[in-house]
Amino acid sequence: MRRTVYRGISYNEAQTVIANQFYERDERRNFQNGIKARSTFGQGIYLISDIELAAQYAFCHAEVEGEKAAVLKQDLSLANPYILNYRSTEEQLRIKALSWKFGGTSDPGTHLGLNNVEEKQGIGSLIKEFLLDHGFDGIVYHIDEEIIYYISYFQKRQIKNITLDFVFNIDDLKRASVLILREKYKRQFI
Repeated sequence: MRRTVYRGISYNEAQTVIANQFYERDERRNFQNGIKARSTFGQGIYLISDIELAAQYAFCHAEVEGEKAAVLKQDLSLANPYILNYRSTEEQLRIKALSWKFGGTSDPGTHLGLNNVEEKQGIGSLIKEFLLDHGFDGIVYHIDEEIIYYISYFQKRQIKNITLDFVFNIDDLKRASVLILREKYKRQFI
């Protein structure tokens, strides 16, 4: 499966990523106003189909770092992704991974006390371990009909042609839509 996908980050980080054709930063991040990003499905590169959401992520990164925001576009190839959607949910995947690791209890999460924040963060690593053990190389997560998250566990072979789609000042996003900004700033990089 091949898709064109997006990732929103700060402009300085984007320059390094484009030069190296490799993402070095993982998902865990603390943003302003107490917002946190974490690796729900373990360490990997989290990408998205929706350019407007990518721009919102870019905004958060730029706000923390006090610089411009960037949306990167890249080609993603997954050979055997695990599909999450209305038929196979995130909760079901979590229970499968816990049962695989700790035995077939009726509700492994209850027995492990997964209300603890550290255990919730560790479940992402467990999910990744489970998926890799079962031959999956990433995740395709259908949030709804239009928004799809992609998680790449092997970015060196799965992510190619990382390019700058557009850059913007975070103050501009407060005044205009993402699509208007994309057209305005994209012309500067073509």
